[in-house]
Amino acid sequence: MEEQPGFVIEGERVALGPLRMDLVATYQRWDNDLEVLNANGWVIPRTLEAQRERIAGRSGKPEFCDFTVYDRADQAPIGFSSLFYIDHRNATAQFGIDLGERRGQGLGTEATRLTLDWGFTVLGLHNIMLAVAAWNERAIRVYIKVGFREIGRRRGAGLTMGRRHDGVFMDLLASEFLQANGSVLARRAPHAGSADDQHLPQ
Repeated sequence: MEEQPGFVIEGERVALGPLRMDLVATYQRWDNDLEVLNANGWVIPRTLEAQRERIAGRSGKPEFCDFTVYDRADQAPIGFSSLFYIDHRNATAQFGIDLGERRGQGLGTEATRLTLDWGFTVLGLHNIMLAVAAWNERAIRVYIKVGFREIGRRRGAGLTMGRRHDGVFMDLLASEFLQANGSVLARRAPHAGSADDQHLPQ
């Protein structure tokens, strides 16, 4: 029987779940896709073994929070998103997302919102930052749409297919995110006198 995805957060069209070892070959295929390679700046193809070790090495570590992105229409895995370099003391992290397929349908925008919602609402982060290549205008439009703002550029800091480009740095505060997007997860917070209270020690 095929393993069920095990969603941890669901939006209208997209859901997020943990990384799965049975999807290692799928993750490897995405990571070796040239469009994904260009977007994330990783230029060395990963072997199946290296991908498996990478996932196992990140699992359960407090500085990483990784998700598989699903299209809810058919529960198909379509990419992954991540909060990484999480600093719990200062409540900061970096964000990244890659869609291996079904790009250009608005699914990445919702997956971005859900991942940020987890970071701000569940992890209690205050500031989330990202870096993106200046040529990646589609991604930059998505980030602006969910509330990110540019905070600076590193000139000529990237090289894509032989062409040099600026690195664009953007960040987002929890208050800005909630004002622009609201929160799917906040609606699930326990309240005094709720049924969840029966699980608390007396």
